[in-house]
Amino acid sequence: MTLKREGNDFLENLGEFFRNISLNNSKYSDFFESIKLAERENNWFTRKNILNAFKVWGKNLTKENIDTWLEKYKIINSKPKTILMIMPGNIPLVGLHDLICILVTGNKALIKCSSKDSILIPFISSLKEDIKKYINFIDGNINDKKFDAVIATGSNNSVRHFKFYFSNYPSIIRNNKTGVAVITGKESKEDLQGLGDDLLLYFGLGCRNVSKIFIPRGYDINKIMEGISNQSKVINLDKYCNNYNYNKALYSINKADFIDNGFFLLKEDPNWVSPISTAYFEYYKDRNSLFNKINNNKDKVQCIVSNVFSKESIPFGSSQKPELWDYADEIDTVDFLNKL
Repeated sequence: MTLKREGNDFLENLGEFFRNISLNNSKYSDFFESIKLAERENNWFTRKNILNAFKVWGKNLTKENIDTWLEKYKIINSKPKTILMIMPGNIPLVGLHDLICILVTGNKALIKCSSKDSILIPFISSLKEDIKKYINFIDGNINDKKFDAVIATGSNNSVRHFKFYFSNYPSIIRNNKTGVAVITGKESKEDLQGLGDDLLLYFGLGCRNVSKIFIPRGYDINKIMEGISNQSKVINLDKYCNNYNYNKALYSINKADFIDNGFFLLKEDPNWVSPISTAYFEYYKDRNSLFNKINNNKDKVQCIVSNVFSKESIPFGSSQKPELWDYADEIDTVDFLNKL
């Protein structure tokens, strides 16, 4: 049996495991224990958000989706490569897609987990005995480890270090990007509720979360605040609340104009990446000028949420629900691994 087939079986079994999660089933006792440990390790990883991440992956990892994703590739790997993965830890399971790309291409993963997320990926990797031999984890430094290629994700500062340190290896190195939303004024109530997920699912910490909103002149921006009111419980997390209070105080001291709905802030600002609890907004005159602006800043944009803006747009509420074939930074990870 090839690793590719084992990898596919692992993904199908993983999807079934995620779809059938039950608190009352003893089969999942270790799973819920891992959630408790992950919550203690990183307070941003609430039980609700962790379960949501598993739910999204459960919907993705069906046999039909896996076959659709991989049908365009001819994967032949007679000599598996070892791929060093340096995982981020901003939202639950953020590195899982890279891991499954490594497995289905017949390679081995050498994983350096983030200190903010060192529980969930190792737990997943332990679920099937046959797959464990293809995954190893690094506890300390990587200086004495052997590997053939690198997939690393980090802050803009760490990316500069990665590019220098791994300059002699084939690599995919990703830095911070963000999601943007384009409002046309024709959005339904359901669209704006979906925008609430795009803004605040995982407390807005993901690179696909929306942190910049483009709004047409004359649009009543209060509609956005009303539309995302179903997200108000984010304020119950102390870490989020502290960020909200800090940013609100900072804007007030600086006499900046902002809109506040009691748990989230909107501020007119030309920057693309906003702080936690805030989204920046900017008015636009026409679609063409906005399209050019976004196109000229592709290095900052991970995804565009809108109903009608462009063929690359995704629906409201879907920014944190990527498909298996939606690659970060539009870099085809399977193709990269296939060509090693």
